[in-house]
Amino acid sequence: MGSLHAFHLMLCMAVAMLLLCLQGRAEAGLRSIWAVDDGEKVFRTNLESPLKSGEGNSVWDGEKVRLFAARNEIVAFQLILEADDEGAAEVNVTVSDLTKGSARIRGSHPLPLPNTYLGVGVELFTEHYLHVETPSWNDPEGGFYWSAAANPKLTGWIPDALIPFSAKPGVGGAPFDIAANTNQGIWVDIYVPKDEMSPGLYAGTIRVSAAQKPVADIPLELEVLDFPLPDENHYRSMVFYSDRNIAARHGLERGEKLWEMIRDYHRMAHRHRIELIGSGSWQELQALAGTVTGNTFTREHGYQGPGEDVGNTLFSVHTYGVGFSDDEDSYRKGSDRWATWFEEHAPDAEYFLYLIDEPKADRFEWVKKRARWIHDNPGPGRRLPVFVTVAPKEELAGAVDIWCTVPCRYPPDAVEAAKKRGERVWMYAGVRPNSPCDMTDEYGVAFRLKPWVARRDGIARWFTWESTHWYPNRNEKPDDEPKNVFVNPITFTTGTPAGSGNGDGTLFYPGQDRIFPDEDRGFPGPLSSVRMKMYRRGVQDAEYMWLAEQAGHREDVRALLEEYLPDPVWEPPKKPRWSNRNADYERARRRLAEMIAVR
Repeated sequence: MGSLHAFHLMLCMAVAMLLLCLQGRAEAGLRSIWAVDDGEKVFRTNLESPLKSGEGNSVWDGEKVRLFAARNEIVAFQLILEADDEGAAEVNVTVSDLTKGSARIRGSHPLPLPNTYLGVGVELFTEHYLHVETPSWNDPEGGFYWSAAANPKLTGWIPDALIPFSAKPGVGGAPFDIAANTNQGIWVDIYVPKDEMSPGLYAGTIRVSAAQKPVADIPLELEVLDFPLPDENHYRSMVFYSDRNIAARHGLERGEKLWEMIRDYHRMAHRHRIELIGSGSWQELQALAGTVTGNTFTREHGYQGPGEDVGNTLFSVHTYGVGFSDDEDSYRKGSDRWATWFEEHAPDAEYFLYLIDEPKADRFEWVKKRARWIHDNPGPGRRLPVFVTVAPKEELAGAVDIWCTVPCRYPPDAVEAAKKRGERVWMYAGVRPNSPCDMTDEYGVAFRLKPWVARRDGIARWFTWESTHWYPNRNEKPDDEPKNVFVNPITFTTGTPAGSGNGDGTLFYPGQDRIFPDEDRGFPGPLSSVRMKMYRRGVQDAEYMWLAEQAGHREDVRALLEEYLPDPVWEPPKKPRWSNRNADYERARRRLAEMIAVR
């Protein structure tokens, strides 16, 4: 009877606390609090998401957040705060340490300093929404991004830029207000350290408050698996940034302060397991040599996490084709200098000469002549590979060492012939239905699936043409103004109603904005995006696949890829047949983890 009485008392107390919690939410102006994984986009005005109940939701059962992760992995979820008819003011979120006995993963507070990852476990960001009114370029014949039949047709207030809690309040920093009858997504990153983390269940608490008063405590559980992800990546990315755009937006002159800012961009990318390339000048190489040697990614320089002490695996020389003087002597002496440096300082890096971008047939003779200047060089420069963004073509056979093609122009027979000649074939951009697309108005799983597609189809590296496209480029309307990327979702336009793309070329956002001061977040460094986080998820998935293959499950991994991605890039259906629900890929990740555990 005593135990029954105690149980009854505990039940009454639990009910009372629940009622108090619900009452507190109402007083605080929050109608609902729930969570979802890192592969869904919950729009600002979507208050009726079926994921709210927990059905089809991989991390939320209606009461608790549950995750699983390997060591040396970053997992994430989104906390969705829904305001009532009155709205909510001075809202804040904290995440406690996650503990298992004496072992712990550090919680969210105190907030980490900008641009340092030392000891960082939990990071918190508010999601910034962009109002997409018109889908990215689409016409009856198809556009840059998808065919007419494959258009996702996503419009509304879509989350993308992620603002650290330590940014300026009022523009994304904490605490923050939530407008009436809208959602505010909170992105939560959790890094599981590589060493000294025993497997098992780690527990913590998510606390939501308003006006400095507690509103709700939500249990958080993280299952740490008994293996680490490698520091080296077995999916290879290539993402361009513009040092000019970074300098202008952060208000920096050329010099060491700009280079240090660019190193911060590299460190953020490295933490997301993606690799950056810049202008590829000799000055850039000297300033950023540590990004390929690994020195930039050390604790001495504020870095801790995936890829610690490990350098980037590539460097683009003279990106987009502005480099050597146009004569044989310049090509030979220049290529000698580049090849000598890499062979002495970073012999394992994949470096190349970005000779020309998207040449037409009338430029093929120009390409072949300059490729001969490189290949016939009697010095070390003959080992500088020639890179061109064009699909493999017989007319250029032997001139191009690295081909780079868009998915909708992937010629499988020509690719195989190029590989037999010892040439490499990479991919760039994304065009539905052949592959996932990079746009903001794409499903959340899109960036996650790029490494999956690459692994299935043998694509050695995937090129993203820009990540800081905050100003017009040479292909755009020449009198366009600088792009207010926090307000206008259209980041690429040819000046016609159809010729536009939402989020094209913007994986990063500037933490400072000297051009649009009202949008300045007061954060002296780069800001990540929802799409960048989702790309990280896919790169980490590729590490699960690699580990499963090392454990003897190569055929099982192949079967899983073909189950989830039934169509190769070069034989797409009218509409993609992959799932747009992230929970499906979380089930696949669990299957891969089970393969790794069984050798």
